Amino acid sequence: MMERRYLSIDGLRWSFLEKGTASHESPTLVLLHGLMGCAQTFVPLMESLDNDLHIVALDLPGAGESERRDDVDPRLLNTAEQVAGVLRALGIEHPIVIGHSHGGAVALSMAARYRDSLRSLVLIAPAHPYFDEGDPLIRFYLSLPGRLFAYSLPWYPEWLQLMGLRRMAGRASWDTPKQLRPYRDNLRTPGTIHHLLRLLQSWKKDFTGLHKALKKPVATPSLIVWGDYDRAVPVQSAAKLQERLTRSELIVLRGIGHRPAEEAPAAVAYLLHEWIQRDTATESIRYSPKLSASQSLSAALIASSLEAGD
Repeated sequence: MMERRYLSIDGLRWSFLEKGTASHESPTLVLLHGLMGCAQTFVPLMESLDNDLHIVALDLPGAGESERRDDVDPRLLNTAEQVAGVLRALGIEHPIVIGHSHGGAVALSMAARYRDSLRSLVLIAPAHPYFDEGDPLIRFYLSLPGRLFAYSLPWYPEWLQLMGLRRMAGRASWDTPKQLRPYRDNLRTPGTIHHLLRLLQSWKKDFTGLHKALKKPVATPSLIVWGDYDRAVPVQSAAKLQERLTRSELIVLRGIGHRPAEEAPAAVAYLLHEWIQRDTATESIRYSPKLSASQSLSAALIASSLEAGD
C-alpha cells in the first residue's frame, strides 16, 4: 500500500510517498523527482515495483506537498544536504538513490559528497555538468518575458500543457490528462514557480560546482537509464558522465524521451528489479563489459550500450 507521509525537520515540512516497510534483507529505494515534477510523478513506477520493496519518493522543497519558503536555499548542494538529513531522520541507511532529471543531479551531488553513504545510484535521464543544451531555455526563463511566461504557464489550457508534456516524451509514448495532473497541480500550488525561478538563478554555479566535485571519480555502483529520444538531456552526453562514474552501466530505452519512469514504467521497474537482485547478491559489485539480461530483454524496446568497467 502506498501512503502519503509528512515530516518536519528544522521547522520545514517535508512530504513523501511511502510504499512497503524497511527490511534488513533489502535496501530502501529513495526516489528524487525532476525539476517541475513531484513525488506523484513516480506513482506509475512505484505501482510497477514489487510490493515487498521499501520505497520512499520525496517531494523536494518547493514541490508537491512539501513546504515552499523563501528562506529555503534552493541550490543543488543544499538540496543534497537536506535530502541526506531527511534520510537520517527516517533512519534510512545506505539506500539506493534513484534520481530523475534534476533529481539525478541531486543524487550525483549526494554521491560525490557522501561517498560511503549510498549503496548504489540509479540515474534516470539525469541533468549533469557535461551538457549545455538546456542553457538557452534557462536564460529565457531568467529573462523578464521568461518569468512572465513561467507564472502564466500553470494556467494555460490543459490541451496546450499536454502538448508541452508530450514534447518531453518519445515516439513510443503517449501522455494523457492523468499523467499531466501531477505537474499541473504542482505548478499551480502557490510558491512553486517562484521556487523554480530561484533554483534556475543558481543553475550555472551549481553545475560548475558539481563538475568540480566529480573531478574525483565516483566509485558508487551506478545504473544509468536513458531514452534515445530525450530532447532535454541528450543521451549522447552520457559518455562524459560515465567517465566520472567508474562503476557504471548505461541502458538506453528505444523510442523513449526524457521521462522513462512515466513513459515506460514496466521496463524501468524490470531494470530496477534486476539491479536490486545484483546489488543484494554481493556487498561489493564489480561490473565487467558484458551483455546483461536486461539488455537482451525486449530488444525492440531496450538498446544496450557498452558498460564502463573498473
